[in-house]
Amino acid sequence: MAAYNHRAAGRKPPHPGRSDRESNPVSGGIRDDESLPLGQGLANREARDGLTMYNSRAAPAKRWYAPVQDDKPEWPPISGELALFADGRLAELLGIAPSAAVESALRSALADPVAAVIANPGKRIRAQLVTMTYRLFHDDRAASFAAAKQCRECADVVEFIHAGSLIVDDIEDGSQLRRGRPAVHVEYGLPLALNAGNWLYFWPLEVLKDSGLSRDQLISVYEHCHRTLLRAHFGQAIDLGAKVNHLPQSSVAEVCFASIKLKTGALTGFAALLGGAVAGLSETLLTVLDDFGVDLGIALQMFDDLGNVIGKCDPLKRYDDLLLSRPSWVWACAAQLSDAYAYEAFLAAVVRLPDATLLEKWLDSHDLIAVARKSAREHLELAFARLERRLAAHDIAWSARAFNELRQLGEEIAVAYG
Repeated sequence: MAAYNHRAAGRKPPHPGRSDRESNPVSGGIRDDESLPLGQGLANREARDGLTMYNSRAAPAKRWYAPVQDDKPEWPPISGELALFADGRLAELLGIAPSAAVESALRSALADPVAAVIANPGKRIRAQLVTMTYRLFHDDRAASFAAAKQCRECADVVEFIHAGSLIVDDIEDGSQLRRGRPAVHVEYGLPLALNAGNWLYFWPLEVLKDSGLSRDQLISVYEHCHRTLLRAHFGQAIDLGAKVNHLPQSSVAEVCFASIKLKTGALTGFAALLGGAVAGLSETLLTVLDDFGVDLGIALQMFDDLGNVIGKCDPLKRYDDLLLSRPSWVWACAAQLSDAYAYEAFLAAVVRLPDATLLEKWLDSHDLIAVARKSAREHLELAFARLERRLAAHDIAWSARAFNELRQLGEEIAVAYG
């Protein structure tokens, strides 16, 4: 199984005496204390009446069972509504009573560009993650109206931030399309698109204020949101500034991994944490969920990078990561698993793009697609193994069925992207 880079992720190094194989983020092994086989424990806890809830520190026979729930609940949809022009909200935010002309200007210059990206949703993986991590600890009973509202609001928060990042990302990359439609800066012009993208980083803070979270919960979530945005921008800086074709071969993998963790992992971690915040978990458990979300986001980006090379996700953007020399998992695998001569041949093939003849021959001869897919799969499996191991170390009941639904989300990621 491929190694998780614990140093890059801020984990403890291996115990003295153990083989240190974690410096290579592409190949190697995982630490002995992190090698719990995927699903071990869950497979041996037989669900009765459809759902098993258990306390991991209790004796094996001591379990809690929830009632039968035949229908899988639907995840709350992302509203896409800014609630900006209702009930005097705009006047409160502006500090003035806006005239009809001011409101009209804001609708055309801000609300319309924002609506363009919100109305063209993706798979909403992060939004689903909010509800799923909430249900991981509350699947034994129907969610209250307040909890359902909080999950929906928090899901919107994550999707708004993600939407803003997509607008800005398309500007910085010069992308003309987003999910098969003209990018926002193409449709509305760069100035309006840039302002709308930046605004979407701030609007979620207002959404959170109306979510019904307690003051203490809000303060904690605000701190995590600030850290998430900071880390994501660090990751974007690496993504934009580190031209991997100019890096020493020995540095490519670590730079790519850092970019993936910061740019994608940070927001996915925040999504997982938000579900735990709604569930009222301690900071210790919020950290567990945050770390899991980061791990899941890393796997998601690995599969997404793979999908860009094979043309699965968006054929019109095939090879964009290579053409733009951006940090990606395929670059990391090529650099880490090739000798110097082979890597030079890889770089030469990339230079020939969009003529992919040489590149496809290189990828086939080195079996790189299979290697990258296997490595991404192993990172995905490790994310769930780590989560299960860490949950088992805490004296708290959690839902085996909700855990399995999380794993199913992971499978959907693997199939959809890679």
